[in-house]
Amino acid sequence: MKTKRTTTKKGLGNPAAMAAISSEAGQKAIASANARADAAAQSAGKIAEDVIPFIIKSVLIGGAIWYGVRLYTKRFVKMGTNPNYPAANVSDGQAAARASAMYEAMYGFGANAELVGEQLAGLNYNGWVKVYNSFGNKKGANILGDDMNLVEWLNDQFSEDQLQELRFVLSGVF
Repeated sequence: MKTKRTTTKKGLGNPAAMAAISSEAGQKAIASANARADAAAQSAGKIAEDVIPFIIKSVLIGGAIWYGVRLYTKRFVKMGTNPNYPAANVSDGQAAARASAMYEAMYGFGANAELVGEQLAGLNYNGWVKVYNSFGNKKGANILGDDMNLVEWLNDQFSEDQLQELRFVLSGVF
């Protein structure tokens, strides 16, 4: 049995194509194609030079805007006292001491609802406002968490039953 050998030829096997390439018109067509390829490569390079800095600038500006909006929306806004209610029944120093005691009672593992209830006991509305403003925004126990105001801390640390007890101590305020 005979085996058939296949051979491959290198180069152009078409004599018409060979003649077209070797002619003056063929050389001009090849030069024109090469020029178009070079122009396309330069154009792609120019686009990359323009687009990449634009993307980087857009990301930086967008990040700065996002950061600014986040700072603005997460800022602490003080509550105003109500002149229609009696004046606060605690001084600024007492309000700061109560706020600090509540923070210490809620920070870390296990919040002390009794101590927080003792600090809230006897406050009137404007007294609550002073304590709330003295508390401000405090960093939570979670490293990645946001700063929280007093109401957010209370809602975060206590169950609904404990919150009901605290609301009973300081009725109608939070």
